[in-house]
Amino acid sequence: MKFTFAALVPFMAVFAAASPIEARAWSQVTVALSNDQSGAYSGVGFLADGTDKSILSLFGSTSVGAGGIVKANAAQLTAFPQSINCVIKNNGAVIGTLTAQHTYADIDGNPNAVVPINLNNAQINCHA
Repeated sequence: MKFTFAALVPFMAVFAAASPIEARAWSQVTVALSNDQSGAYSGVGFLADGTDKSILSLFGSTSVGAGGIVKANAAQLTAFPQSINCVIKNNGAVIGTLTAQHTYADIDGNPNAVVPINLNNAQINCHA
């Protein structure tokens, strides 16, 4: 019995080394920010991998980030998987949630007025 087990160990090691490693395929999502006061609108695609992403890093070089300040009053999902869930936080407070069922968020906090807010300290976290 010991001989049989000892003879099988090298084969088990070969099979373990040859087995494929499961790679996680992250979904792509596109989120757009709009500044209805200036008319600026930009969509940016990124991986919905469950990590916090800086709004400034994503949108800083777009029209809503003109002058080095990302200012917007609304966020919208424009391309997404059906299981998407995105949370937008500004200075640690949740200002919007986007899902396949709720693709638009008024992130300025006032649905009756257009008041673009500074999003340089904001983050977005999406997972599918």
